[in-house]
Order: sequence, then structure tokens, then C-alpha cells
Amino acid sequence: MSKKSDLVAALIKEVKLRHPMPSGPTEGLNLLEQGAVIVLMRHMTQKQAEQSVKALKGAYEDWNEVRVCQAQEISENLKHGGRKKGVALLHDRREAAMALKGYLQDVFQETDALDLEELREEPQVAGKAGMSLSVLGHAGASYLMFLASDGQVPVHLPLIKLLDRLGLIPKTTSLKKARGSVDNLVGKGQELDFTLAIHEVLELWDDEEAPIYMTVPCLQATDYGKKSFKDRSTAIAKAEAARKREEERIRKDEERERKRAEAEAKKRARELERKRAAEEKKLAAARAKAAAAEAKRKEAEAKRAEVARKMEAAKKEAAAKKLAAKKAAAKKAAAKKAAAKKAAAKKAAAKKAAAKKAAAKKKPAASKIKASKKPAASKKKASKKKPAAKKKAATKKKAAKKPAAKKKAAKKPAAKKKAATRRR
Repeated sequence: MSKKSDLVAALIKEVKLRHPMPSGPTEGLNLLEQGAVIVLMRHMTQKQAEQSVKALKGAYEDWNEVRVCQAQEISENLKHGGRKKGVALLHDRREAAMALKGYLQDVFQETDALDLEELREEPQVAGKAGMSLSVLGHAGASYLMFLASDGQVPVHLPLIKLLDRLGLIPKTTSLKKARGSVDNLVGKGQELDFTLAIHEVLELWDDEEAPIYMTVPCLQATDYGKKSFKDRSTAIAKAEAARKREEERIRKDEERERKRAEAEAKKRARELERKRAAEEKKLAAARAKAAAAEAKRKEAEAKRAEVARKMEAAKKEAAAKKLAAKKAAAKKAAAKKAAAKKAAAKKAAAKKAAAKKAAAKKKPAASKIKASKKPAASKKKASKKKPAAKKKAATKKKAAKKPAAKKKAAKKPAAKKKAATRRR
């Protein structure tokens, strides 16, 4: 840019304001209320903002009451477009209400009052007060300062310093000289547009995230803009290089850590495998030992069972032999007893017969007489004696049969002995 006027025209054209500004002042509103319109225009049209400020002004005694009331109460007086009602409408208006409360609080903290009439005072005081209003911003504050100075471009030290660096005015610290230079710089009818554009540049020149000279070509054409652009680009390149180096360092550290972790994991895996193999070997040995012990136990148990079986068989065989011997002895004793009884019976019978014969020989006559006198009695006795004789005969027959039974009993143990011999 060779001409200052061309730079001014380029600034007005290329600098885009972040927030909308009123096309003109609202009649009947003071500077504080004009600032409220600017803040509300960020959420609604200029007409709605003006109506909202007037509604609040009529609903409350003063703006301090608005500052301390709830955002919901402010929302009820905002003239926002839309057909929503109730809670939905209040929800839509809440953001605008909170912005207005923030603006009033900011003014109160910076001026110790809710009054911006000090912007009408001498330029340096007005500039210091205006540039301190963070919610309103430099552009919004410059608009109020423009209204307060009856349509002149606000002049204050921060702005003079910027204009000097951009080469638009000669270097000076005198506000009076700066006023003359600025008035000669800006053409008729461009005062408000230039005021807003240059204050937007002033606020965003040192912005940390996006300084304005990085995106506005006409600023980059100035010496100050070129240097700032170059320094910023160099700083960005350095920061990018540092970021890449840091990323590379982090990547290498992560890679080393990954490899270390992998090596550690492999080491742990090998250790676990070794322990698992050792444990498996130990378990296998324990199982083999247990199996051998179990086999030995079963073998011993089988041997004990075989010994017990043999002992039981021997006991049974001995018991059988004892029983057979006992039975044989009992039969033999019974046979002897029967033979002795039989012999005694025979002896008694022979003795009795001999006695009868002797008696018969001694008293034959008496026997005859008795026999003649008592024939019936003799018959009866005879009849009685006959059964006794029959009984004796039967007893003899039984005695004769018993030895045969004894013989059979004697044969049975012999048969059992043969069976026991075969089993062995």
C-alpha cells in the first residue's frame, strides 16, 4: 500500500466484525442503554434489541435492579422472535438475558456505577474506560465513544500507538496532534466504519489463537504487519517443529516402553511356562507316586484278602472236620449206648426169664391152683404181657437198624474228606 487512504479503505473492506453493530443510535436511550442494545443484538435483531431495552427500562426502577435479578425475570421482558411459549420460550431467551447481566456487571465493576457518561469526558479518560469493557469489546465500546464524541473517531493512546505502527499517522504522544492526523486520514462518511474496523484490529492484534494480521491482507502489506506476520509464522513453525519433535520423542518413548513391555511380557510368559512345566512335572511325579502307592496298596489288599480267604477256608474246613468228628463221636457214643442198653435189656430179660423159671419150678402146685381159680386173671395178665413182648421185639428191631444208621453216618465224613481233598 502506497497511500494511507487506500489502507483505510482496505481496512474498512477487509476487516470483518465479530458481532453486528447498530446501523445508528436509538432515540431516547443513554450510552449504557445503547451498549445494552449492542449486547442484545448478538442474540436478536436490532429492532428486537431496542424494544427489549425499552421494555426492561419500563419494567424496572433502574438498571441495577436488572443487574441483580434472575435471568428468568429478564427473559420475560425480552422481545424475542418465535412462537414458543412458557418454559421453551424462556429457555431460548436465557442466553440473551445472561449476556445482558454480564454486560451490566462488567460496567458496574469497571466504573463503580451503572453509568457510561464518562465516555463523554476528555479522550484519554474515555479511551481508558471504553477499552476496559471486556463484554462490550473494543468495537462496541468505540461505537459508544463515537456517539459520545458527536461522530468523531475516538482518539486515545492505544489507538494512536497502533496507527503509528501501521504508518497511518506520524509518531506522537499528543492527543491533539493525533486528532488532527486522524481527521485528515479518514474521509467524510467513513468515520464510524473506520472506528469499528480499527478498534477490531486493536483488540485482535495480539490475540493468542488467531491474531488479525494473519488473515487480513492489507495488514500484511504494512511493515508492522509483515514483521508481525513473519514473527508469528516463525513462532508457529518453531512451535510446530517443537510439537513434532515432542511427538517424535513421545513416539520413541512409547516405542521403547512398548518394546520393554513386550520383553517383560515375554519374560513373564517364559517364567510362567517354566513354572507351569515344573509344576506339571511335579504333579506328574506326584500322580505316578500316588498310582504306585495305590497299586501297592491294592496288591497288599489283594494279598490280605487272599490270606483272609485261605484262613476262612481253613477255618471252615477245620470247623467241618470238627463237626464231622463230633457227629461221628456222637454216633459212636449213641451206638455204644444203644448196644449197652440192648445188652442190659437182654441181660435183664434173661435174668427175668431165669427167675420165672425158678419160681415156676418151686411153686407148680400153687400156680396150678391159682391158674384154676383165676383163669380170667391169668388171661388178662397174658394179654397184658403180650404187648410188652411186642414192644421188646420192636425195640430189638430198632436196635438192629441203628447200627446201619451209624454206618451211614460213618460213611458221610469219609465223603466230606474226599471232597476237601479234591478242593485242595
